[in-house]
Amino acid sequence: MNIRISGGYLKGRRFFVEKSPALRPTMESTRLTIFSILNSSSKNITEESVFIDLYSGTGIMGFEALSRGAKKVIFVEKNKNLCTKISDNLEKFDLSEKSEIICMPVYSFLNFKNIKASHIFADPPYRFKEYNKILQQIELNQFLNNNGVIMLEMDNNSKEFIYQKELYDVDDRSKGGTKIMFIKRKSD
Repeated sequence: MNIRISGGYLKGRRFFVEKSPALRPTMESTRLTIFSILNSSSKNITEESVFIDLYSGTGIMGFEALSRGAKKVIFVEKNKNLCTKISDNLEKFDLSEKSEIICMPVYSFLNFKNIKASHIFADPPYRFKEYNKILQQIELNQFLNNNGVIMLEMDNNSKEFIYQKELYDVDDRSKGGTKIMFIKRKSD
């Protein structure tokens, strides 16, 4: 399948990824909505941004962040073939130096890495039921910097996520059958 980058200096550039039932790349219209919401808030991508793309798949969200000027993107994907394809596409666009590919399961990454990010995007399989566990691991291991934002993509009908209202401000947006939750720590 051909995937097109929707914004930034690489806008319109395409890369190819083999079609697979296991892949469900974030739709272009949804990506445009996500980055538009980030840009209209104080959470926009800047040259200081460190963006983590959990469950990377094709890596399109990380490519979008790099195209929009992120300092660094960390792609986390357990499928070795997809990791290789992300690497090939990073080289194609001369983005390898601004990227790191972690080829391991997300929970292994969240338990053993020590990285401070400004943006964390997670798009697990739609039947996923452990959104709270992802958030707990991010919180426990202090992955998010003080002004950072976590974005969770899920099925619009998902009822699996229960956030801690005393800790987080949450803004959710729906686009077709997809819901995106923007989660940020409350200011002290």
